[in-house]
Amino acid sequence: MRWVSLLDEEHNISVGTTIATVEANLMHATLKSNVDLFAWTPSDMPRLSLDIITHKLSVFKEAQMIAQKKKKDYGVEKRLAAKEEAQKLLSAGFICEARYTTWLANVIIVTKPNIKEV
Repeated sequence: MRWVSLLDEEHNISVGTTIATVEANLMHATLKSNVDLFAWTPSDMPRLSLDIITHKLSVFKEAQMIAQKKKKDYGVEKRLAAKEEAQKLLSAGFICEARYTTWLANVIIVTKPNIKEV
Protein backbone atom coordinates (compact mmCIF):
# COMPACT_ATOMS: atom_id res chain seq x y z
CA MET A 1 0.00 0.00 0.00
CA ARG A 2 1.37 3.42 -0.93
CA TRP A 3 0.26 6.42 1.11
CA VAL A 4 -0.03 9.75 -0.68
CA SER A 5 -0.44 13.06 1.13
CA LEU A 6 -2.97 15.30 -0.63
CA LEU A 7 -3.00 18.31 1.68
CA ASP A 8 -0.99 17.56 4.80
CA GLU A 9 -0.11 14.62 7.06
CA GLU A 10 -3.72 14.16 8.16
CA HIS A 11 -5.20 14.09 4.65
CA ASN A 12 -3.77 10.94 3.10
CA ILE A 13 -5.07 8.28 0.76
CA SER A 14 -3.79 4.80 0.09
CA VAL A 15 -3.05 3.43 -3.36
CA GLY A 16 -2.25 -0.19 -4.23
CA THR A 17 1.35 -1.19 -4.89
CA THR A 18 0.71 -3.22 -8.05
CA ILE A 19 0.04 -0.17 -10.20
CA ALA A 20 2.85 0.90 -12.56
CA THR A 21 4.91 3.93 -11.48
CA VAL A 22 3.83 6.04 -14.47
CA GLU A 23 0.16 5.30 -13.80
CA ALA A 24 0.63 5.90 -10.06
CA ASN A 25 2.20 9.32 -10.71
CA LEU A 26 -0.65 10.24 -13.04
CA MET A 27 -3.21 9.11 -10.46
CA HIS A 28 -1.48 11.07 -7.66
CA ALA A 29 -1.42 14.22 -9.82
CA THR A 30 -5.11 13.81 -10.69
CA LEU A 31 -6.09 13.26 -7.05
CA LYS A 32 -4.06 16.26 -5.86
CA SER A 33 -5.58 18.51 -8.54
CA ASN A 34 -9.08 17.44 -7.43
CA VAL A 35 -8.51 17.52 -3.67
CA ASP A 36 -11.46 19.88 -3.22
CA LEU A 37 -13.80 17.01 -4.18
CA PHE A 38 -12.85 14.87 -1.15
CA ALA A 39 -14.96 14.80 1.99
CA TRP A 40 -12.64 14.38 4.96
CA THR A 41 -15.26 14.72 7.68
CA PRO A 42 -19.05 14.24 7.86
CA SER A 43 -19.51 18.01 8.08
CA ASP A 44 -17.91 18.28 4.61
CA MET A 45 -21.09 16.65 3.20
CA PRO A 46 -23.98 18.67 4.68
CA ARG A 47 -26.42 18.24 1.79
CA LEU A 48 -25.85 14.56 1.06
CA SER A 49 -29.22 12.89 0.56
CA LEU A 50 -30.10 10.33 3.21
CA ASP A 51 -32.09 8.49 0.53
CA ILE A 52 -28.75 7.50 -1.01
CA ILE A 53 -26.64 6.71 2.04
CA THR A 54 -29.03 5.50 4.72
CA HIS A 55 -28.08 2.12 6.16
CA LYS A 56 -30.83 -0.23 7.20
CA LEU A 57 -30.32 -3.57 8.86
CA SER A 58 -32.43 -6.34 7.35
CA VAL A 59 -32.69 -9.35 9.61
CA PHE A 60 -34.09 -12.75 8.65
CA LYS A 61 -37.16 -13.60 10.73
CA GLU A 62 -35.66 -17.05 11.35
CA ALA A 63 -32.38 -15.64 12.68
CA GLN A 64 -31.66 -16.33 16.33
CA MET A 65 -30.87 -13.18 18.31
CA ILE A 66 -27.76 -13.33 20.49
CA ALA A 67 -27.05 -10.44 22.85
CA GLN A 68 -23.45 -9.29 23.13
CA LYS A 69 -22.15 -8.60 26.65
CA LYS A 70 -21.43 -4.94 27.26
CA LYS A 71 -17.71 -4.26 27.25
CA LYS A 72 -16.76 -2.01 30.16
CA ASP A 73 -12.97 -2.07 30.14
CA TYR A 74 -12.31 0.72 27.63
CA GLY A 75 -9.80 3.25 28.89
CA VAL A 76 -10.68 6.91 29.36
CA GLU A 77 -8.86 7.90 26.15
CA LYS A 78 -10.80 5.42 23.99
CA ARG A 79 -14.13 6.35 25.59
CA LEU A 80 -13.50 10.05 24.93
CA ALA A 81 -12.42 9.35 21.34
CA ALA A 82 -15.58 7.32 20.67
CA LYS A 83 -17.76 10.02 22.25
CA GLU A 84 -16.06 12.75 20.20
CA GLU A 85 -16.55 10.84 16.92
CA ALA A 86 -20.20 10.12 17.75
CA GLN A 87 -20.74 13.82 18.53
CA LYS A 88 -19.24 14.81 15.14
CA LEU A 89 -21.63 12.43 13.36
CA LEU A 90 -24.61 13.66 15.42
CA SER A 91 -23.74 17.31 14.70
CA ALA A 92 -23.48 16.61 10.98
CA GLY A 93 -26.85 14.84 11.01
CA PHE A 94 -25.34 11.52 9.86
CA ILE A 95 -26.65 9.55 12.81
CA CYS A 96 -29.48 9.89 15.29
CA GLU A 97 -29.90 8.54 18.78
CA ALA A 98 -31.67 5.20 19.12
CA ARG A 99 -32.47 3.24 22.25
CA TYR A 100 -32.09 -0.48 21.59
CA THR A 101 -29.83 -1.22 24.55
CA THR A 102 -30.27 -4.99 24.38
CA TRP A 103 -29.23 -5.42 20.76
CA LEU A 104 -26.49 -2.85 20.19
CA ALA A 105 -22.97 -4.06 19.46
CA ASN A 106 -19.95 -2.79 21.36
CA VAL A 107 -17.97 0.09 19.89
CA ILE A 108 -14.70 -1.04 18.33
CA ILE A 109 -11.91 1.53 18.37
CA VAL A 110 -9.39 1.22 15.54
CA THR A 111 -6.31 3.41 15.81
CA LYS A 112 -5.06 4.87 12.55
CA PRO A 113 -1.43 4.14 11.79
CA ASN A 114 0.89 7.12 11.87
CA ILE A 115 1.26 7.68 8.11
CA LYS A 116 3.97 9.72 6.43
CA GLU A 117 4.08 10.72 2.75
CA VAL A 118 5.81 8.17 0.54
